[in-house]
Amino acid sequence: MEREQVDLLVTIDNKVDQVKDKLHSIELVQARMESDLKYHIKRTDLLENQIEVMNEKVESFDIVKILFIKNIKLISILTGALITVLTILKLAKG
Repeated sequence: MEREQVDLLVTIDNKVDQVKDKLHSIELVQARMESDLKYHIKRTDLLENQIEVMNEKVESFDIVKILFIKNIKLISILTGALITVLTILKLAKG
């Protein structure tokens, strides 16, 4: 073989090694990215579950608020009556 051919083969061999190194680096980065993606998907699922729980709590609070507002007159009358009864009982003992 001529010197030029040998040099060309060495250059090609070096380029192949460089491509292999780059492919290995890409594979490592891809593995890290897949791991990160799995983590973020899991985290997103957890956050979605937390939002669902919070929404349920807010909805139940809204129901209590609506019931309280609709029955505020009744609640006021019952509270006043309870205070009156407790006051009478206290005066009767004392």
